[in-house]
Amino acid sequence: MNIVKIIQQESKKYLNHVALRDTVSILTYEQLFENVKDIVQKLRNDEIKNHARIALLCPEGVDYIILVLAILSLDAVAVPIHLNSSKKEIKRVIDEMKIEYFIFEETLFHSNVENAPFSIFYKKHSFVIQHLNGKLAEQNEFESLNPAFIRFSSGTTGKSKGVVISHESILERTDTADQVLKISSQDVILWVLSMSCHFVVTILLFLRRGATLVLCEQSIPQGLVAGLSQQEVTFIYAAPIHYQAMVRSVNINPNICSQVRMAVSTAVSLNEQVAKEFREKFGLEVSAAYGIIEIGLPFINHSGNPEFRLSVGEILPGYEIYIEDKDVKGIGSVYLKGPGMFDAYFSPWQTRNQVLKEGWFKTGDLGRIDENGYLYLYGRLDQVINFMGMKIFAEEVKQVLESFPDVQEAFVYGEPHDSFGQIPKARIVLESTKLKLNIDGLRRFCYEILASYKVPKDFECVASLKKTMNDKVMIAQ
Repeated sequence: MNIVKIIQQESKKYLNHVALRDTVSILTYEQLFENVKDIVQKLRNDEIKNHARIALLCPEGVDYIILVLAILSLDAVAVPIHLNSSKKEIKRVIDEMKIEYFIFEETLFHSNVENAPFSIFYKKHSFVIQHLNGKLAEQNEFESLNPAFIRFSSGTTGKSKGVVISHESILERTDTADQVLKISSQDVILWVLSMSCHFVVTILLFLRRGATLVLCEQSIPQGLVAGLSQQEVTFIYAAPIHYQAMVRSVNINPNICSQVRMAVSTAVSLNEQVAKEFREKFGLEVSAAYGIIEIGLPFINHSGNPEFRLSVGEILPGYEIYIEDKDVKGIGSVYLKGPGMFDAYFSPWQTRNQVLKEGWFKTGDLGRIDENGYLYLYGRLDQVINFMGMKIFAEEVKQVLESFPDVQEAFVYGEPHDSFGQIPKARIVLESTKLKLNIDGLRRFCYEILASYKVPKDFECVASLKKTMNDKVMIAQ
């Protein structure tokens, strides 16, 4: 089974339909497949074998999609590298994922090896294929999984794994998520996220259904303004920071979202104040989603009910959940099982069955399920702060900090203390470097909402927070 062949089969009746567009050009499904076919031929000339691991470092946009589809068409395995990765991180991916070929845009990486560049028709970007010598001891076992992607995951703790996802798992994930997303050929989707982190479920699902993807530049809010102006958007897939920008930008008129039927928020937790302001401005409730590299997209809050705004919703049909080691409030460790689960960890090599606990995957997240069956998340297990025997959930405090004026992002952590065990502290990123943090005002604001022991004892204003290659805030700052 090959997911690209399925996309081509399912989108046959939409060949003249617009598949991809950006601020300057459009590409129909027919043109998309022609471009993919052209790159497949170029890659075949390099004698790329089935299941070869191909790292990809590419500007995110139309060319990125063409290259990934071409790699998958060859039954090779795509290993996306985040565009902002350092040379050290790129080397880690190449070494730990045993990369056999490295495709990169010439301006993004310098190599001393002589290789003939090739271009993609659409943007005329110049790419290089570098042949490497990655070898895997478990190669036969790896190939038997019919792998399509390896999502390199450095994780919030810095421990790398590499999540192997097969063509079959992609099919299951996209089908399951679409029970709620209900994507059709009539949808025009605003895309603003990183393709190296968000591709397997969403972009492949959108292409399966013959939808139109409007690809925005990563700049905020300029990219959003340009994308929303291209065509009447019906579906938004973004992160909380994008919804915050839409709310606060005077250049985005509420009427521009009049045709939007669903706005999904993913990547990090949705701030209640941002969701409230979005509804007030655009008349639409943001749908918080809970995505996991190993699982897919098992939760999407599509209730439209502000009462459940902080929840990621009910579990999607086909998935199961249980909470282990609950405290008195019902908060405990989240375990999940269901369709489309990852097939293996690459480094060190572990198959799915070796990782799962009687079929259950331990997410590492804390959560509780309310009486309506809605899941609420409270951050990571390793981010619980123990202050004099009392639990402080870093996620709860983070939400409060990010609802304070001028605060764009916050990181809450526990610092070891001889008398108290740990004391809560926070690092704050402001919306603009021109602003100054009102620490006294922020502290008073926290005391009005939080129990006194949960209020951070120290606030540090920083220019940015360290992120993993998957855009997650690193625990070790």
